[in-house]
Amino acid sequence: MEQIYQLRELIIVFYKKHERILLTLFKFSLAFFIFYRINQFLNYFKTVNHILVVIVLSIISVIVPVQWWFLLILLLIGTQMFFASIEAALLIVSVLLIIYMMYIRLFPDLSLIILAVPLCFYFKIPYVVPLFAGVFIGIPSIIPMAIGVVIWYFSFEMPNLLEFQSGGDLLNIPETLQKVYITGIGSLTQNGHLIVTIIIFSLIIAVVYSISRLDMDFAWYISIAVGGSLNIVGFMMAMLVMNIKMSIIGLFLSTIISVLLIMLCQFFYRVVDYSRSEKVQFEDEENYYYVKVVPKITIGRPKRDIRRITHGK
Repeated sequence: MEQIYQLRELIIVFYKKHERILLTLFKFSLAFFIFYRINQFLNYFKTVNHILVVIVLSIISVIVPVQWWFLLILLLIGTQMFFASIEAALLIVSVLLIIYMMYIRLFPDLSLIILAVPLCFYFKIPYVVPLFAGVFIGIPSIIPMAIGVVIWYFSFEMPNLLEFQSGGDLLNIPETLQKVYITGIGSLTQNGHLIVTIIIFSLIIAVVYSISRLDMDFAWYISIAVGGSLNIVGFMMAMLVMNIKMSIIGLFLSTIISVLLIMLCQFFYRVVDYSRSEKVQFEDEENYYYVKVVPKITIGRPKRDIRRITHGK
């Protein structure tokens, strides 16, 4: 086990030493993937689809704060959709702009969960998000998680909304906007999978957060395992009660992978030695305290003894 801790320490030291370079590469790669996938999905304006445009946007994303990514994404989506349907573009861009002004601008760190949800859905591991949020963030992550889920499922309805066009007649624009709005809202409210996903993910975040804060050994890992079990049970019940179609094998595999990934994140974030835990008590002028102390596991780096050897004449 000590070798595993040593490997962990070496990886952490390497990351801290090259943190700036690694973060820059990660941000560029992530931004490039997001912009590239948006262009592939929409693909209505060929000029914006050029690889140089994606590279420029990715470079800008490395320089600007992360919350500005949403403005760049908003600009790209709006430009693509404008050449397909002005009405749909106006409505969708307005909704995304409201989300930015009302939440993302105020809570930039939490808003990263909004980006994480579609990315994890794309890579078939969406259950990573509620498990991670429950362990490392807490209850406030429910709101951005729900927004991310809505954006993911709504993206599949966008091609249908683009079919509504006023044909260049300014008098028909209000009526077309109304049709786009009613169709979009209807697709969300009637999507049982979307509603079930938000409910189950919210329960997972609350349960995982509550268990991970309990005073017991291995609380973090137990909470992750319980959250994974709750995820499987919740979606299997939804399949039986609400007749939601899902792959059971995919559900199990994705949940297991998500649980292992979050446990790995927890392992690199913090490891403690429960065998040396103890409870201490002390007091001040106003209160009396009972505190459980669990020491962290630290592996010292081996010291190199360098000797200079000189040969005498």
